[in-house]
Amino acid sequence: MTTNRRRLRRSFVLGAAFAALSTSFLATAASAQARPVTVHLTKQPLGRALEALARQSGTDILFTPAAVAGMTAPALNGTMLPHAAVERLIAGTRLTVRRDPNGALLVAATVAPPQTVATASRPDDTGPAETADVVVTGYASSLTTALAQKRKATNVIDVVKAEDIGKFPAQNIAEALQRVPGVSIVRDRGEGVFVRIRGLGANFQVVTLNDRSVAVNENVRDSGQSGRQFRFDTLPSELMSAVEVIKSPRASLDEGGIGGIVNLRTFRPLDLKKPVLALSATASSPRLAGAVDPRLSGMASWASPDGKFGALIAGVYDERTTRQDRITGVGWADGKIDTDGNGSLDSATILIPTAIRPTLERENRDRIGINGAVQWKPDDRFELNVDGLWSRLNVAYDELTYSAADGSNLPRGIVPGSAVIENGVLTGATTTASTTQIGRETSVLQYKNWLVGTNAKWQAGGWTIAADGSIGQAYSNTPEPIYRTRLLGTVGATTFDFGKAGDRLPNVTLLNADLSNPALLPGRRIEYRVNDSKDRERAAKLDVTRDLTGVVSALHAGVKYQKRTRAYDRRDINFTSGITGKYFDASYFVPFPVDDFLDGAKGDLPTSWAIPDPAKFLAAATGKEALLAAPLARGDLRNSYAIGEEIVAGYGMADFAFPLGGVAVRGDIGVRYARTRQTSSGYADDGKVALPVTYDKTYDNFLPSLNLVAEVSPDLQMRFAASKVITRPSLADLAPRLTINSSPTVLTAVGGNPELKPFEAWQYDATAEWYFAPGSALVGGAFYKAITTFVFQQTRDFVLDGQTYRLTAPKNGGDAYVAGIEIAYQQLFKMLPAPFDGLGAQANYTHTKTGGTYALATGGTFRDALVDVAKDSFNLTAFYEKDRIGARVSYSWRGNVLRDVGGAGLAANNDSAFGSLDFDMSYKVTPNVTFVVQGINMAGGVQWQYVRDNQFAGYTDYGRTLTAGVRAKF
Repeated sequence: MTTNRRRLRRSFVLGAAFAALSTSFLATAASAQARPVTVHLTKQPLGRALEALARQSGTDILFTPAAVAGMTAPALNGTMLPHAAVERLIAGTRLTVRRDPNGALLVAATVAPPQTVATASRPDDTGPAETADVVVTGYASSLTTALAQKRKATNVIDVVKAEDIGKFPAQNIAEALQRVPGVSIVRDRGEGVFVRIRGLGANFQVVTLNDRSVAVNENVRDSGQSGRQFRFDTLPSELMSAVEVIKSPRASLDEGGIGGIVNLRTFRPLDLKKPVLALSATASSPRLAGAVDPRLSGMASWASPDGKFGALIAGVYDERTTRQDRITGVGWADGKIDTDGNGSLDSATILIPTAIRPTLERENRDRIGINGAVQWKPDDRFELNVDGLWSRLNVAYDELTYSAADGSNLPRGIVPGSAVIENGVLTGATTTASTTQIGRETSVLQYKNWLVGTNAKWQAGGWTIAADGSIGQAYSNTPEPIYRTRLLGTVGATTFDFGKAGDRLPNVTLLNADLSNPALLPGRRIEYRVNDSKDRERAAKLDVTRDLTGVVSALHAGVKYQKRTRAYDRRDINFTSGITGKYFDASYFVPFPVDDFLDGAKGDLPTSWAIPDPAKFLAAATGKEALLAAPLARGDLRNSYAIGEEIVAGYGMADFAFPLGGVAVRGDIGVRYARTRQTSSGYADDGKVALPVTYDKTYDNFLPSLNLVAEVSPDLQMRFAASKVITRPSLADLAPRLTINSSPTVLTAVGGNPELKPFEAWQYDATAEWYFAPGSALVGGAFYKAITTFVFQQTRDFVLDGQTYRLTAPKNGGDAYVAGIEIAYQQLFKMLPAPFDGLGAQANYTHTKTGGTYALATGGTFRDALVDVAKDSFNLTAFYEKDRIGARVSYSWRGNVLRDVGGAGLAANNDSAFGSLDFDMSYKVTPNVTFVVQGINMAGGVQWQYVRDNQFAGYTDYGRTLTAGVRAKF
């Protein structure tokens, strides 16, 4: 592995050297076409700025006074092409620039209607585009403006923009981001919840809202916790105007994301420039759930005629009914079996299936989101913004399940001669006795978020001072307790037959029992749980910028204080009195709710079973009041914790621009310092009592960064970025906690480790960007992340109260690396004859290779790939927009994702490759009213899981979803 890493590093260095040579070669060719000029302009009226630029560049710049009246140009310093300088001066206005055949630059108002973007030809474009503007609207407009933002930035960034309220290019923000190069998503109940960047898991990303730190909701549905991972399903996409995926940091940006930073932006009134009323109403129909769900959104924005004051309010309400047909809880173990029934284990060591759990999951969700903003800009020197966002997501959850092919009677409980062993795997057998558990889980979960912030910016004499303060909270709880009703008993002989993941489901037959018989199994217990997590985030920062002339065009410095607190509390009680060992008649059960469970999947196993009525079983349980009134148990204390985190950060950064052999070079260089103080509080168990413990830890990080952009020609630019980055460990992993599972046959536990160190990495990016036509680009890049410290999960035996558990807990690891390439293509086919000039396409592909050093529980180390990383992912999108018609089809795919490496390879189930086909169609009835139809997962993709050599380990089908509705804007 060491040799491979050296080869990767050598290849990266050679690639960078080749890129440098290419830059030099192309610069020589470009120097004959256009010459960059050094520009020094202060903030001033746009007309005067254009006149000054004409004098400094020696280029004719033509405009009418009426076209630029009332507009202000920003300060501009650096070396660049004259055309690029004009574009920066008029950015955000309704002006466009194009080159006249005689060489002059013409600045004029675009003839496009509102919500359009006019992209003009550049000084060195050739052909018919030199004499006519290319006007794009709708989805093409959002792509064009996003591409312009990417091109303008000094660092590596991708942007997804909404055209308007209710018109984000997906029903979920995460689902829109999966179309960004290097981004894939993690789905839950068919909806995108978490985001991966360049293969790294969601815990490696930082999510901000309007450049502010946000609090994070925690998982309160089951024992697993998300830690710092932002749940994108908690915020409606209609409230977002844009999302930025930042892959290489600037010193001014928050630290904490080795994968990247995802910055969400909400609408602001002065950005919209005039009063707007926008409404949207749609209804969706998920095929499996068989429901119709409403979704309503609206926005009202007002701006004063002089553009000095604005106010905005936006709101969303939506309902979502989900259903998932699943097989979970699949277990495998290495061992020997008795094949002939003589009592001796006569097989070789083989892989043995131990259990499966067919599961029907249903949810009813309702979500409300509200965003408000006020802006005041009395003059060009001062601006004040106050904005806030609030959202609430309710989830009513109902899970129906049973276990089968139970392995508790193995290795000796096999009918002689029935075992089928293929390539070292027990794929089928008949067991003499099997234990089955029927369960039903009901709960109501709630996720609340709010964030309020204000910022002020003052500019004068080349100085800019900006201050920002915010406070936010994410509260996750169970307003109605989680109840799990369990029945458990033996069901006699059972035959099972396992296939490969992706081929078919296992065949399972209970030879002497009917799972639909209410009298089949006795009660086991009712599990009661209440759970809540409060994550609170407070932050304040001050930034100062000094504009300069010369090579260094600006100096930046700033400080930030950030405080986070996480309190996680959980209580578990088992109600057994009146339940355990008792048989219940049919009045305690309800009919199975669907008649098409697992339809369309190959495999033969019970698809309906007796469903307990939770209310009646709860009424039958006795002694509940005394248990509920009792003090917290040892297990409750072990499960609960509090984390405090204070971060003080400061940075210094310089923007620069200079010519180099005819090439305009620009960029930034800086360093960020962060001091983190961490306090972890919880309970440690000495085998008799849970004792309170507290751990304090303080660490410092110096994080330098460099971003370079070489504008080789008007159409070609190349980037290089290098930086040191960190990711702080998951809050749940830092907690001194211990969670014991409730399985009757498999004893497992999950723990935390307050001594974890942050992940640290040096990362490098190199890209080439060819903007070959308006709204079009071909981008290729390579990245390498050398992780010097990382955390991984280790599984070992742990004894508590005389029982041996398989404990999984985080541990500080060794070094690791992530390397890969990205290719992205986007084109508007405006050169085609009508009506084909409305066509467009997007495509991107990412390949990632990883490796890391892991520690063995028995001592020593081994090398393997990193977990939770997809090696390959791609997205293909085709769209058409012409006159009143709009259509878009997109296919997003990511490859296998390893969840367990090294050792037995059975500690976790790996995710098989998965793809989703989505579409969006619209028709403008009037200029203000549009009908829309959307489809999600139209190819009916299902998610499979596997262990080792593609052995079946899980299956999830959430079906297709169709949406139809209307949007209006006035």
